[in-house]
Amino acid sequence: MKGRRLQRVCLALIWVWIGTVIFWESRPSLGSDYLSVAGPCGFSFPEDHGAHPGYQTEWWYYTGNLNAEGGRPFGFQLTFFRRQIIPPGAEKGWPPHPSSWRAGNLFMAHAALSDVANGRFYWDEDMAREAIGLAGVRRGGGAIEVFLGRWKTAMGPSGHRLTAMTDRFSLDLKCVPRKAPVAHGRGGYSQKGVRPGSASCYYSITRLETSGALSVDGRNYNVQGMAWMDHEYSTAPLEPSLAGWDWFSLQFADETELMLYILRETDGSWSPASSGTFVPPSGAPQHLTRDDIEVAVMDRWQSPRSGAKYPSRWRIRVFPLQLDLEISPQLNDQELRLTRSMQVSYWEGSVKVKGHKARRPVEGVGYVELTGYAAPFDLLGQDRR
Repeated sequence: MKGRRLQRVCLALIWVWIGTVIFWESRPSLGSDYLSVAGPCGFSFPEDHGAHPGYQTEWWYYTGNLNAEGGRPFGFQLTFFRRQIIPPGAEKGWPPHPSSWRAGNLFMAHAALSDVANGRFYWDEDMAREAIGLAGVRRGGGAIEVFLGRWKTAMGPSGHRLTAMTDRFSLDLKCVPRKAPVAHGRGGYSQKGVRPGSASCYYSITRLETSGALSVDGRNYNVQGMAWMDHEYSTAPLEPSLAGWDWFSLQFADETELMLYILRETDGSWSPASSGTFVPPSGAPQHLTRDDIEVAVMDRWQSPRSGAKYPSRWRIRVFPLQLDLEISPQLNDQELRLTRSMQVSYWEGSVKVKGHKARRPVEGVGYVELTGYAAPFDLLGQDRR
C-alpha cells in the first residue's frame, strides 16, 4: 500500500516538473514560427469553436450562475487550456514513425463550484498531453469536443454539453445559446497591450440558458440558470509593464450583458488597451474604450493561503450607457491556488449585480476573474516571480 502511494506521489511530482519545464522553456520569442494576431479574426461558426493550431495558447472558458430547487444558488467554472509545445513546422526532419506518446500540445483544465448557501468553494485541476486519447480537440457526432480525461465540452448544433467529475463535486450541464457569438474589439482582434502584436482573437457567447445536474459532497441537485462562454487564442505574452487583469462578465435581467477587461500596470494604473463590450437584447454589440469605463474598488479580501489581497466589491460606471453598478461576490473566498496544471493563484468567482441604467433599477449576476494579485501574471499561464 505504501509502495503504491509513493508511486502515485512520484508520478504527480514528475507531471508537475514536466508541466513547469514545458511552460517556461517553450515561451515564444522573436523569430518564432508561431502565428500572431494582427487584425480582425474573421470568425466562422461552428468551425471557430474548434482548435487553432499554430497559436501557442488557447482557452475555452465557461462560467455561470445556477439555482437548484427552492432557489439554492451555485456558481460554476469549467475551463480548458491548450498549450502548443512544438512550433509549426518543427516536425520536419523527425523520424517518420514517431512514438504514440509524442504530443504537440499540452492540455490543462480547471473546474470550480461555489456553494453559496453553505459558504463553500471547491475546485480541482488536471493536466495531460495530447497523446493516446488523454486529451485533445476532436469532432464526433456532429459536435466539436474539447476533452481532458473525464472532463469535456461538446459543442454541437443544439447546444454545449459540459461534464466534469472530481472527488468532491461533478457537473453535467446542457447550455443552449440564446444569442449569437459576440466578437470583441475589432472583429475579434482584442488588444492586450500597447504593441499591435499584443493581441488575441476573442469571442463570447454571452447568454447560455443552462440546465442539468450537479453533485457536491455526495448530494445531487437539479439546476438551471445562465452561463457565459469565452474562447480566446493568441501567442503574445503579457507585456512586461502589466501585472495582470480584472475581467468582468455580467448578465442583467433586462437581457443585456457587459464584458469588461481591465489590464493593470505594475504601478497600479490601467493600460490604455483596457476595453469592454456591451451586448443589447438584439442588434450590434457596442465596443467600449478605456475612457468609457470607471471602476472603483470598494473593499478587499486577503487570502489566508496565498496572502494575495483581492478586490471584493466594486462600483462600475459605464458613461455612454449611463450604467452605475455595484458588484459584490457571492463568496469572498473563491480563489484557485494551482500547483499541478499551472503554478499560479487567481480569484474566479460568482458575483451579484445591482444598480441603475439611465436612472432605472437594474440587477443581475456574473463572474469576475482577478489575476496578478499573488504575483505578476503572464498571459501564457505562469506567475512572473
